Amino acid sequence: MLIEVIVPASLPLGLVKLNVDGQETLGWLGLTLQQPRVELSAQAAPGLNITGPRADAAHPRAARFFDHHQRPPRGHVVIEYALPRAMGLSSEAMLGLGVARSLAWVNGLPLDDTPALAQAIGLGPEQGLALHGFARGGLLLVEAQPAAGALPRLLRRAEIAHPDPTAWVIDFYLTPTPTETPAGFQAERHAALLAAAPHLSAETGRLVDEQLWPAVAQDDLPAFAAALMALQAHNEAALAAAGRQLPLTVADRRLLDLMRVEGALAHGRTATGLALFGLVRGAPASQVLRRKLNDAVGFFAGTVMASITDNRGATHIEKDASQEDERFRPIRMRE
Repeated sequence: MLIEVIVPASLPLGLVKLNVDGQETLGWLGLTLQQPRVELSAQAAPGLNITGPRADAAHPRAARFFDHHQRPPRGHVVIEYALPRAMGLSSEAMLGLGVARSLAWVNGLPLDDTPALAQAIGLGPEQGLALHGFARGGLLLVEAQPAAGALPRLLRRAEIAHPDPTAWVIDFYLTPTPTETPAGFQAERHAALLAAAPHLSAETGRLVDEQLWPAVAQDDLPAFAAALMALQAHNEAALAAAGRQLPLTVADRRLLDLMRVEGALAHGRTATGLALFGLVRGAPASQVLRRKLNDAVGFFAGTVMASITDNRGATHIEKDASQEDERFRPIRMRE
């Protein structure tokens, strides 16, 4: 027997200053996305073996998992796909949670208690957006500064789902990560936004309450995009006031201008990473934009891809590796 686990990406869109029950509350707004994603398989094995992309990041989380449960390490995990680092897609948290679910299955532990999985691998409350994305998916507004010892509350959730011709599509340019980018780059950008929170305008809460959330309910993509652009501007202004802004490169600006010219209603750099994104309506518009982006960056200069909202969170399937059907072959090993 083996388990296959699929974990979506979590894209922070920015911080929001809200009024919740008469109290000023800071929240993370973010989207859970179907692509890029984590895919991994696991089965029982003596000792612990993890192979595949980002295995170096998975090993420390697995070690903490077994220390937490006071069990000897066991399990064979093959990572087929992993979220690229430094792109602002919660790569380490989502990979860690996927590994934790697979090892829980191998060791006969509960699979679906996301807070317990997070605790076992040492994820803190700063990963609240990723935790709720792993558990449920969707467009999320999650408490950014929970009380000491408490889990971040899910303040709001909505689902965005349309057929291909009218889908709300995010086209990404995932730039090659510069070699000098530190391992904790995403955590640093996350901390920079929180440090800038005192400078964040309360207008961000009004944008979410009166424009962005109603736009989702009314399927009004232009209104959603306008609110998102304004929210990004407020976050950038707060970072600048705190002296924590990360300037766009000339190449970044050129690609964002291209996205705008080619019909992206909202565009920007991910709030905690280096990836660029553009929001368009419909698969045909997405195909045109991605072709233009590929022409601009060249075949070997990063990855251009499309994504839509994931409304399920992480999924898994148990398989019988003894069957001969191609779908049930034992874990595929890389050459």
